[in-house]
Amino acid sequence: MSPQPRGTEAPTLSLLAFDDEFDPLAVDDTEIDQEWMDDDNPYDTIDYPTMRNMPETNGHAPVYTPERQGSAKEALRAMVRQNPGRRPVLLGIVGLCEGGCPSSKVSEAVEAWQKDNRSVYAPMTLCRMLERAGALTLEMPETTEEQHDDQEGVTYLEIKERVDPIWHATPEALELRAEYEGGAEFRRLVLGEDARYVDVYEAVMERVRQAPCGEPDIDALTSGFEITQKPRRFGQHFIDVLEMSDCLVWNGSAWALTDLGAALLDELKASKGEN
Repeated sequence: MSPQPRGTEAPTLSLLAFDDEFDPLAVDDTEIDQEWMDDDNPYDTIDYPTMRNMPETNGHAPVYTPERQGSAKEALRAMVRQNPGRRPVLLGIVGLCEGGCPSSKVSEAVEAWQKDNRSVYAPMTLCRMLERAGALTLEMPETTEEQHDDQEGVTYLEIKERVDPIWHATPEALELRAEYEGGAEFRRLVLGEDARYVDVYEAVMERVRQAPCGEPDIDALTSGFEITQKPRRFGQHFIDVLEMSDCLVWNGSAWALTDLGAALLDELKASKGEN
């Protein structure tokens, strides 16, 4: 659903007195107008999720914080579970920022990852969400650089034209990412809570491994199992769970099996003694 029309009037600006101190980080991102958002500013946000796979809310997205969820790890876990379509991107950002990564590099990577599954959230907005959850920290480089003029015998500060903030992944975020990379959600959902349908999941994963396909093909496949009739389980249910398990990904036109999904399918077949 498209966001409600918003006013086009420019925000009223108050001039700073010469003796006022300007703090570039003192930004209240709940007051930022989407039409005046600066995509290069890591403190700007987009506040109207409208695309598929965005948080299941209207208006402002829910805020995940260590204070609300109890820890940074649980805040990130809640965020990625609520955003299954963005989870590969969110966890990808965490992995990219292990040891530190410039904002410009993060933006390039996110744009590439979201090429086939667009999001209304800008790359820096996703980083800001991860920062609130305790998954990332932001390092602001120095905005001035000391220069020496040997001829004049003076030292002065040169203001940099552009700074590139560095994002760092926190240990809690890296720990959760490692769990997902190891198939923790697949084991929790497919082999745990939904284990009665394990043969159906295996069939869907095998079908998609042969060739990416759409929901109608998957629904036709799952409808052929007696266990999906009572209670009725449509193909979309299995798609959703496999997506939440990072086994399926939308490639822009069809559902495809991820590398993790292929590895887990082989593991599942081996456990059942299948070739």
